[in-house]
Amino acid sequence: MFRMKRSTRWASSVGVVVLFLVAAALPALPAEPPKSFWDWATGPSIYDEDGKRDWGVEVIPYLWLAGLSGEMALPGGGSFPVDASFSSLADNLDAGFAGVLDLRYRRWHLISDNSWVRLEFLAVPDQPALTSAVLKPSIAFGTVGIAYELPLQQSYAVDVYLAARWWHLATEATITPVAGPTLAGSLSTAWADAVVGTRIRYSITDHWRVGAQADIGGGDASLDWSVFANVGYDFNRHVGMLVGYRVLGVDYRDAGFVYDVRQSGLLLGLTLRY
Repeated sequence: MFRMKRSTRWASSVGVVVLFLVAAALPALPAEPPKSFWDWATGPSIYDEDGKRDWGVEVIPYLWLAGLSGEMALPGGGSFPVDASFSSLADNLDAGFAGVLDLRYRRWHLISDNSWVRLEFLAVPDQPALTSAVLKPSIAFGTVGIAYELPLQQSYAVDVYLAARWWHLATEATITPVAGPTLAGSLSTAWADAVVGTRIRYSITDHWRVGAQADIGGGDASLDWSVFANVGYDFNRHVGMLVGYRVLGVDYRDAGFVYDVRQSGLLLGLTLRY
């Protein structure tokens, strides 16, 4: 299918980006061996600019202006194409949240990136026996993993990470007939994938920075990947903002359920650090 070929091409691009970013970091590794393995594994981090604090916390609540494209199918319901812009999804937004938590100890990071949105569609059925139908689909995903910052000792940081990405999709339907009780039902599925990736940040000035992140993997899904590029501005050492573009794709197929979808769009975030 056309969509599968497009997903494969995107996946190849992600893999190239991941390998390129890691390879670019290798020439900058320290030439002299460390005094001990512990010094090498937990040395000072570029994220701690004053070099006095072993621990660091970064919280980034964000708004992702993403649209959806791809293919979906429900058990026994057949497949259908998905092509929805962010504006059309926002018109039907019921609730949602998204945020990143990055807990750092020297060069080691515990990262968590979670997002959940619920939409609500109200339709007036063509059948005269029905008054209305309400459909509430929800999409939730999260990435939890461990990242390690390579000891580059430069004005940029390169982290490699291994993570698990979980997904949960659910749909609630409420149908109100002209006569008789209201009918309600739900359908849901969940799965998890392992991903490996890298992220890089370069400080242009004391306030401006650029960054990129990419990962790829699979598990319950045959393919799970993401790419994110951004520009950030730090007002001070504790507060900043970032603007970027993010693409997240997954191809999951199980027991008649298909979710082969790509989410992409502008991302706006507020950076809070300690």
